[in-house]
Amino acid sequence: MVLRTVALTGASGMLGRHIASALSSAGFRVLAYARSAEKLSKVSDSQVWDLAQWRSFDELDKLFEGAHAVVHAGAMVPVGAMAFDKGKMFNVNVRSCLNLGEWALARSTPVVHISGAIVYAEPDRVDIDETASTGYSVLGGFYGLTKVLAEDIFRRLKDQGLRLAIVRPSSIYGAGLPATKMLKAFLTTAARDETIELTSPVDDRIDLIHAADVATAVTGVLQAEAWETFNLASGHPSTVLEIANTCLAVTGKGRVLIRDAEEGARNPARRFFLNCKRAQKDLGWTTRVDLKHGLAALYENRVTNLV
Repeated sequence: MVLRTVALTGASGMLGRHIASALSSAGFRVLAYARSAEKLSKVSDSQVWDLAQWRSFDELDKLFEGAHAVVHAGAMVPVGAMAFDKGKMFNVNVRSCLNLGEWALARSTPVVHISGAIVYAEPDRVDIDETASTGYSVLGGFYGLTKVLAEDIFRRLKDQGLRLAIVRPSSIYGAGLPATKMLKAFLTTAARDETIELTSPVDDRIDLIHAADVATAVTGVLQAEAWETFNLASGHPSTVLEIANTCLAVTGKGRVLIRDAEEGARNPARRFFLNCKRAQKDLGWTTRVDLKHGLAALYENRVTNLV
């Protein structure tokens, strides 16, 4: 079967918006799903599925009628230091995967699950490939644990015959990024011609990947029907100082002030140095959005489409 109609959960979110754009440009029909009608008010072929709510197979049959595959990008993500409902996060991030996965297995419908590098047990290692151990890490907290459990559910269903692809992006950014996130906060501060204050060490390094590059990989998975697990990363980790300075270049305003760290400060951290050779080989995938162009799109709140 040619997979031309794709159901997309989390369609109104940061990544979902980019995936919907990429799939549509590649000729797919996209059926969009989000947790409320308000989120999808301007999207055609859209329906509501609150992932916290369990659905029967009959309900999912009706909900996903006509879909040849499902891209599961919906998730509950903690915002800043705000308290969140762990029970609801578990239902949205874990239980919904069991609900969707069992239905997809029974209906022979393939699933592309959007996971993340947060599932790796040692996210500070270098050259992490898809065979590296997954598990709880302090970095991910409860959210990271839910992503590990979600993957475990899907992989067990794959053992029973589910056609499944898992994508594990590094740290995603793009239009729709919450204002509390570092990149958005840096851009907002610079745009006000204010000072971005950093505390040493400023050479913590993280691999940032633009949502548009993740979207092209998801599109490639469906086109190739490649039911594997894929790391996705830019391959060009950036320091916090480099990110701050790039925000100044994008806005043409602001300044950076580096404050000394307290005595006994930690060593610089590194996050999500992923090996992406499998995606490059199997999907012909490579990143195309560098940090400056990605931050410029974020500054303009513009959905970038690479297809």
